[in-house]
Amino acid sequence: MNISIRTQALSMKADAYVVKNPHETKNAYTKTDVRTATDALNLTGEFSIAELKNSLKEYDFTSVSTNELANIGSLLYHNGLIGKDMVHFFISGNMAFDERGHQTGKDVKFNAIAMFNQMLDHRQTLGGSESAVGFHEITKGLLRVNHAIGALSYFAGSDQNDLSVSIDA
Repeated sequence: MNISIRTQALSMKADAYVVKNPHETKNAYTKTDVRTATDALNLTGEFSIAELKNSLKEYDFTSVSTNELANIGSLLYHNGLIGKDMVHFFISGNMAFDERGHQTGKDVKFNAIAMFNQMLDHRQTLGGSESAVGFHEITKGLLRVNHAIGALSYFAGSDQNDLSVSIDA
């Protein structure tokens, strides 16, 4: 006797992350000078500040799409400026998915500065009640992403032609 029970497949649909303060342009992770922006991205390797600035000149992180954020994340990852824990956030973008788990609305603009800050605030609020190691690893990744977005915004919006780090103490 063979009994077959059929259940409906669970949907993987998720609407885009709702940003409560879409006009936020500055927060605790905003970088205001070249040194803190450089440090946030560990920009000491072969990928120069000029190359980064040139790569970011078309971007506004208060109005960026999932596709654009994924491209930036890929560039940063392949140049050793961010790790695997961070590239996932860039690639996931606004976190909109259809029933089958495929990303949707990848060209819809959103405020990445506000979104990542809000996501981190929410996780930190929950943090006292969560003890799972994975929870804290994701929270640390979001913290690093907020610092990176602050640095990227600085470089993308900088009017200076020559961004250099002074080694004088």
